[in-house]
Amino acid sequence: MKIAFISDQFFPRTSADSEQIISSLSALSKLIDVTLISAGYSSKPNIKTFELEKYYGRKCSFQLEFINHLFKNIRGLEKLSFSVKSAFRTKSSNYDLVYTRNIPVVLSILLFTKLPVIFESYRPWPSRNIFSKWLFKWLSGHPRFLGVVLHSSYAKSSFVKVGFKEKDLFVAHNAFDFSLYEDKQPSVVRRAFDLPEDKIITTYSGRVTMKKGLGRIIELAKSFPDQFFLIIGSENHGEVENKAKNIKNIRILGWLDRKTVFDLLKASDILYIPPTLMARDVSKNTVLPIKTFIYKASATAIFGPASKDIEEVLTHKKNAYLVEPDNWNEEVQGFKELVEKVDLRKQIGTQASFEMKTNTWDKRAEEILGFISKYFN
Repeated sequence: MKIAFISDQFFPRTSADSEQIISSLSALSKLIDVTLISAGYSSKPNIKTFELEKYYGRKCSFQLEFINHLFKNIRGLEKLSFSVKSAFRTKSSNYDLVYTRNIPVVLSILLFTKLPVIFESYRPWPSRNIFSKWLFKWLSGHPRFLGVVLHSSYAKSSFVKVGFKEKDLFVAHNAFDFSLYEDKQPSVVRRAFDLPEDKIITTYSGRVTMKKGLGRIIELAKSFPDQFFLIIGSENHGEVENKAKNIKNIRILGWLDRKTVFDLLKASDILYIPPTLMARDVSKNTVLPIKTFIYKASATAIFGPASKDIEEVLTHKKNAYLVEPDNWNEEVQGFKELVEKVDLRKQIGTQASFEMKTNTWDKRAEEILGFISKYFN
């Protein structure tokens, strides 16, 4: 089987979804012939395979092709142009299937080629707005729109509601590969970043924006002045940075490579997923974030929301400490209990890491290939 994975992203980049795409393709290309067709600019050299491998720390056995824009433009126009060009690029090719996370690419492939399509998404697209609901209801009946790979059962439910058959929907949670990381002593990591060795450190890693609910960790730092809070992933000086700059027990670090981030997660005592539905239901850009699986692998206790998506992989006081979303009093009381109970932190962290031992990208790729292959048997 020969697959074209088409992405309108520019690689490499620091986003979690780019990390997810490369991890997926790295594993999938061990099993079948995969080509990544991505975006570039004519004025810049396209990235080489060895550069991609160095950036993401993974073997990239897939082929690389590029569709270059002549110059930078409005992002929406770039996406539209890319999708149409990708259809004509693959129209007369020998690919068996197009795999993509981009809706414009789906539509262009169905309109301009005879190739079948698999769509992957973490978002519950049909429930986002009326247009999305109509679009995916139509796609559910299209003979060449084979199915959807989803990152959560929460997202899957929205596709079922608009007419997709269960057999055409596949939930593939994200994964982790321990073999890519080294064990470092927490004390060594803390000293390297001048972090306190005698305090409990609570860490958030990811996009640093108020839309992710990070106002809550700032308020938590104010409520627990004896604790230390670390935020990793800042890429500019925005609202979060401004609100935190005069709070002595908060440190904000910029973007770091994934190995360094994992070292810091393991050197922390508590890992924080903001206990709010803001990012999922208001901003609508986060559903069961990939950081959840990286957090689990670290063996550090996770503190987060008891939301439907999170509860697919985390259970209160089994492998995490979960509180009611957007309930400040419960968040404070729950955090206080987790800070005070060292044994509980160790118990839930150890269990979470144990669960990730078999949750690898290779296993995920095998399961996705099994889902896809049934359409070609």
